[in-house]
Amino acid sequence: MTDTKSTDDVTISREMSSSSSKTSSLEKEIVPVNRSIKKKKPNSVSKSLVGLCKIAAKHLPLVFGVYAMGYFNFSIAWILGIVGITAATDQWRKERNYRMSTARASAIYDDKDVIMARVSDLPSWVFFPDFDRAEWLNKILKQVWPNVGHYVRNIILESVQPGIRESLKAYKLGGFKMEKISLGTMPFRVGGVKVYDKNVSRNEIVMDMDICYAGDCDIRFSVKGLKGGIKDFQMSGMLRVVMKPLISQIPLFGGIQIFFLNSPSVDFNLIGVVDVLDMPGLNGILRRVIIEQIGAFLVLPNKLTFTLSDVVSPIAVKIPEPSGVLRVRVVEAKQLMKMDRVLGIGKSDPYAIVTVGSQEFRTKTIYNTVNPKWDFYCEFVVHEGRSQLCFLRIFDRDETTGDDDSLGKATVDIYSIAKVGKKDMWVTLEDVKSGMIHLELTWFSLMDDPVMLKMHAAETQSLGLSSALLIVYVDSATSLPSARTSSKPDPYVIVTAGNRSEQTSARMRTCDPTWEQALVFLVCNPESDDLYLKVMDQKTGGELGMEKITLVSLLTLPEMELSHQPLSLKNSGPESKLIVSIRLKVMVPGQPMEGDDTILDTGDFATEPPSPPPPPPPPSAETVKVKPDPKPDVPVGNDTQNSTPAPSAAASDTVSLSGISERTSSLDKSMSSSTNTLSVTKTSLDRESSIRRRQKGGLPPGVVSQVQLTLRYSSQRQRLIIVVHKVSQLPGGDQPDPPDPYVKLYLLPDRSTNSKRKTDIVKDTVNPVFDETFEYTVAPIDLPARELEVSVINRKGRFARSPLMCSCVVILGHHDLSQAVTQWFDLKPSE
Repeated sequence: MTDTKSTDDVTISREMSSSSSKTSSLEKEIVPVNRSIKKKKPNSVSKSLVGLCKIAAKHLPLVFGVYAMGYFNFSIAWILGIVGITAATDQWRKERNYRMSTARASAIYDDKDVIMARVSDLPSWVFFPDFDRAEWLNKILKQVWPNVGHYVRNIILESVQPGIRESLKAYKLGGFKMEKISLGTMPFRVGGVKVYDKNVSRNEIVMDMDICYAGDCDIRFSVKGLKGGIKDFQMSGMLRVVMKPLISQIPLFGGIQIFFLNSPSVDFNLIGVVDVLDMPGLNGILRRVIIEQIGAFLVLPNKLTFTLSDVVSPIAVKIPEPSGVLRVRVVEAKQLMKMDRVLGIGKSDPYAIVTVGSQEFRTKTIYNTVNPKWDFYCEFVVHEGRSQLCFLRIFDRDETTGDDDSLGKATVDIYSIAKVGKKDMWVTLEDVKSGMIHLELTWFSLMDDPVMLKMHAAETQSLGLSSALLIVYVDSATSLPSARTSSKPDPYVIVTAGNRSEQTSARMRTCDPTWEQALVFLVCNPESDDLYLKVMDQKTGGELGMEKITLVSLLTLPEMELSHQPLSLKNSGPESKLIVSIRLKVMVPGQPMEGDDTILDTGDFATEPPSPPPPPPPPSAETVKVKPDPKPDVPVGNDTQNSTPAPSAAASDTVSLSGISERTSSLDKSMSSSTNTLSVTKTSLDRESSIRRRQKGGLPPGVVSQVQLTLRYSSQRQRLIIVVHKVSQLPGGDQPDPPDPYVKLYLLPDRSTNSKRKTDIVKDTVNPVFDETFEYTVAPIDLPARELEVSVINRKGRFARSPLMCSCVVILGHHDLSQAVTQWFDLKPSE
């Protein structure tokens, strides 16, 4: 037995030693890049001299600037300012390099080593039970990655490069050109896969993949003749793959759609001469352009589509099917942070950005206020109503530096709006100490009934908003004329509906182009608006043909659809035709989305929860027992809350207050005498009355009040969402001056200001209603050990001490927060 035990100990010791060695090697990999560089020794003196010259040349402008300031007798504050900015920039780069090294190590090592080295950065299948491991898929990706690299290279050259070139022209940065594109040898990694089996069509397969790319790509480009490049490119997000329609032939589904539901997180390093852009504030130009192009290519409403079978029409795969339209009215904000502070006094210049997928709108800037009123409308086409989110970000405009400061952000689950049709709500801003934003959100269902257009168009058209959605699928063109006799054209199509224009990609050197692209428009008034189709030549900019369609003509067609229609082009060749499909959908407001509450993973829930359980019955204030003795048994309290009358023991012993006026005059005199007696004994029986009312309300001994909360944990966003609904039966209702209560929250064990949340104050009531939403960022692994402290404070008077009235502690580990939990919690009095 002793030998066996010692052998097991040796085996365990060896396994622990092996595991610790792997962990230590991985931790070395995660060491910041700057530290790893210092440990490397140059192979020769020439290399060290070259490196020294590069370092000296890089710091020469800074040294010369400091010398010039001293030579011209500038203040020491300028030198300190430059040194501070340089130190902050170096620290920012070190932190970003550390994040990149961590992500790169996660892509290289297998899941076991990642878990041993960094417990906080676990794959999605560890936290989310509905996600499955995908190591088999990662092995396949590693083998096919060279072929993927060639395909992605062609996509970047054909689709991404033209978009970046056009976007940079707005910043006076012309001449953008990709010179080298290599994705390296490290493929992106799939952290988990989830396949949906509820609320999906029987004719499709929907799955989400948690992907992370932190490879060794090498991308070189030039801007205005300056050479530069991108290295350490990183991207992570939730990628959705839809395979439809299902067919009875191999490969069993006719097409595939690939897209991001929301914009992925992107980070990279710049190299070469344009490294000067890699500084906080300045590098935002190139970073913003690249993120915009990724969104224009892979983020909804944009999709990467493939047709895999000849028996399936490309229209079935490539034409979009929106779930509906979301209209957002950004009304106002309040209690924003004061960013422009001078001697502790200041304001902000706030503006808001609203985003759904790759669609983005910005409000105007309101100057010198922390309570801006925008009254701004915007509309979004929603393709995945059960999964997409609406993001709001508020910034403080800084016209001096152009580096706008964040005033907070908020997230709204679109499905929570689609279920109720319309919602008016105040949302608490995240990542800031204070601030709320007022939103009015309306969900529009899509129908093909022209009668509905006449019913709802007048209301929206008066505000200049949309009343219909138009889908234009540009299939192909035939027999286009040549813009020049020497070569064939490079045709593309510009589609204009209302005040908005969209264009397809260009097809090179052909008179019979095939585009197979769908464009979506929001139309204000289909009865008066027209649709314009222009075929243009990219080389010369000349027009190859055009056609005009009146949208009112679509209202008389079956299902308001024009399917695969060849249109003769004007100002073109005699045989030139453009083949298109057009669909018109009427926007019907306030129609809830159909389906049950089992939704695709959005990581959020409706801020207005389902009907909560009824509160404990409050004391009866409408029924008083009147005995033959004129002295009453129970005094009448001041509680005005609605209640259910308590049942009487005998009909002859109970008289309802509502029927007193119908009694005889002798009974009136008796009640008058009883009232006089009540007024005499009221002061001495206040405390007894309060206790008796609470016992009638069903509260256990030692509990003075109750608070109604809704708790929910968003696994995708890693947010704990708390809705404080109301508090019932607070003490002090019998006093002549009722309390002014508010609720304060702490997420224990943290009691700092970052953990504190509090509601607005409700004046003069013992039954306050708040309906305010708060959020905490919590890792899934930490959630079971956290506790929520709920306190009710009396803020009576401007300079009052704000005494604690009652409180409770909610142990989060005792509740299943994967679904919204609405519950009453007992509050105990303060000691």
